[in-house]
Amino acid sequence: MSLKAFTIVLGMVWLGIGTATGQITHRPLVEEQYARYVRITKVELTSRYTIIDMEYRSAYPADLYRLFPNRRLVTNYISIDPRSRLYKPGNTTRKYSFIRAEGIAVEPEQQVVYPGDVVNFRVYYERLDPGIEVFDFFEGRNPGQVEYWNFYGVHINNPLRQSAPAQKAPPREEPRDEPPLASTPQPRVAKPDQESRTTKATLVTLKGTVYDASTRRAIPAQLSYADGTDTLRLGTSSGNYRMSLAPEQRYTLSVSAKGYLTASAAVNPADSAGSAALTRDFYLIPLKEGTSITLNNIYFETSKYELLRESYEELDRLVDMMRSTPSLQVRVEGHTDNVGDFDKNLELSRQRASAVRDYLISKGIAPNRVEAKGYGSTRPVAKGASEQERQRNRRVELVIVKI
Repeated sequence: MSLKAFTIVLGMVWLGIGTATGQITHRPLVEEQYARYVRITKVELTSRYTIIDMEYRSAYPADLYRLFPNRRLVTNYISIDPRSRLYKPGNTTRKYSFIRAEGIAVEPEQQVVYPGDVVNFRVYYERLDPGIEVFDFFEGRNPGQVEYWNFYGVHINNPLRQSAPAQKAPPREEPRDEPPLASTPQPRVAKPDQESRTTKATLVTLKGTVYDASTRRAIPAQLSYADGTDTLRLGTSSGNYRMSLAPEQRYTLSVSAKGYLTASAAVNPADSAGSAALTRDFYLIPLKEGTSITLNNIYFETSKYELLRESYEELDRLVDMMRSTPSLQVRVEGHTDNVGDFDKNLELSRQRASAVRDYLISKGIAPNRVEAKGYGSTRPVAKGASEQERQRNRRVELVIVKI
């Protein structure tokens, strides 16, 4: 090859970097990702598969062995979870399942990665429906020490197919890079009405920042929302987050961070009023001794102390927080307004606090970690006589006793 010819070929390769050509997207834009040392280098759509090329770089430099003679201390083990799948953001009813992988171990097998190593591998999933040009790559739920490779808002080139006159289709040949596998499941085909809803719906972007409520500084956090029977999670190391939601659905968004009280909020993308984006910031309360938190979503029947089912979601988040912080001890405080008999209000507030304590204990929290007290109307947060102010005084608070 002449030098001139080599220069032309090199220029063509350079122009292909960071672009989408046909059904191939090089270095796709990713709005948010959880893992730091793995990236998506290419997404290719064939007649049968969504093929994702990825690169994993060891977190340790190659010369680290000089400091750690014991190789096991600086060795990583990686694999791909076969339960991983792809979604259109905001629609978990249609999952594009894992099929196979090349160049990487599949769980429960593990692949050794030494300091300085770079692993390039390829993962095959069911073919995304035409028109889905943004997808979420969901591998796992980030349960502690396992770093799953979750990517959110992966932008690719996947336009809707143009309708063509009906005619007898010629036999289709298998691409050379797609050898048929006996165990390979066939892609699921969406029903026409389902596909229409999936591809024509305009997504709403929800974005914002998670802050420390005391310092007003952005903090690393995890956000999750339920969609049907599945839960999708997004990790952010900067505190800034972005996710795409379906406008016709309602979501309950949960925000958590280590050392902070978990917060939640109902999100209705329809509130965007035609805008393509919603902004919602969260301020998490740090878990410090003496901190008092009002539990806003605890409900009782009027003048009674039996918990309503609408309270369980809030209480379950409190259970999760106490499980994740075994040293945490709390006091549940019940408060009422000043309407009615003082002694009866005092007893009612104690019973309601005890009902919350009993619920936590029923979920496995040790009794010595939770105490309950009722203060009746002796500690109002609002002094007025309006119904709105009396409602503020009827509350259940959580006080951090020890951490």
